[in-house]
Amino acid sequence: MTPKPYPSPQPKPERLPERKAVTIIAGFRSENGIVVCADTQETSGPSKRTVPKLRFEARGMWTDAPLAIAFCGSGYGPLIDKLTAECWKAAEPLGCLDDVCEIIEKTIKKLYKEYRSIYGASECPTAELIYGVKAKEGNKLFSANGPIVNEKPEYYSTGVGYYMADFLASRMYRPYLRLHQCVILAAYILFQAKEHVDGCGGDSHIAVLRDDGESGLVDATRIEAITEMLKLFDAGCGEISLKVADLDLDEESLAKELNDLSELLKHYRELQRNEIKKHDEFGLAAMFARIAGGGKPPIRDSLGMIVRNKPSDEI
Repeated sequence: MTPKPYPSPQPKPERLPERKAVTIIAGFRSENGIVVCADTQETSGPSKRTVPKLRFEARGMWTDAPLAIAFCGSGYGPLIDKLTAECWKAAEPLGCLDDVCEIIEKTIKKLYKEYRSIYGASECPTAELIYGVKAKEGNKLFSANGPIVNEKPEYYSTGVGYYMADFLASRMYRPYLRLHQCVILAAYILFQAKEHVDGCGGDSHIAVLRDDGESGLVDATRIEAITEMLKLFDAGCGEISLKVADLDLDEESLAKELNDLSELLKHYRELQRNEIKKHDEFGLAAMFARIAGGGKPPIRDSLGMIVRNKPSDEI
């Protein structure tokens, strides 16, 4: 009797590619606030697209109970969207810094518990968040790796470009840096990650939570100007490093090289200042502001945010 052949095993169905935010995100505490940043490139299988990964929310910034939160995420995109939306929904009615931080952690754990009961522990999607919270009492910086939330006293990065961010931060970050300096560091880290880390790309988004003054998203024109200055200095610094370490180079030639780089940087800084000035006076946002504000553009601070003196100021 001829034995019957065994049936071939059924091919295991392949899951659709997850919406993976292969990315770089980072957060920094400064002496006067918090900075968080992210790129905007999202990878799903072989496809790439631009998706904002930084969400800023605020309530009553000029009242006695201000609250501002900046979230950025890496991992499964729909879960990041859900986590940030539910965390803000839960935190918005609260005023105390500790209460806000506690409810955000509870919300994250609650959502993971819910989704693990649906997906199962091995199939549940995950995400990593970095978020800053600013309230009347002060500010705090956190990371959430899945349902595990930890406060970060200095800086933290994650995503595919984290090693680049950690390397640069280890060289440049100090707890006494001012908020504007941390914005520059964030722009530099995003620039380097997008240049050298596969999966990072798109625009650079940066948000600030100030102890005093306006919190929000840093103006894109300022980020671009900072990034262009950093690109130029980065290239010039590489060349100068080789010449500074060349002990056979005479002092006069070295002084000329240093002076030439200094003059180039001064010239380029002035060009960037002029570009920002034109943007503030004649850009699309300035045009709408002129119409709404009686012909005058709003006053903007060094990060491009509108300076408001009281809640009644309407721009």
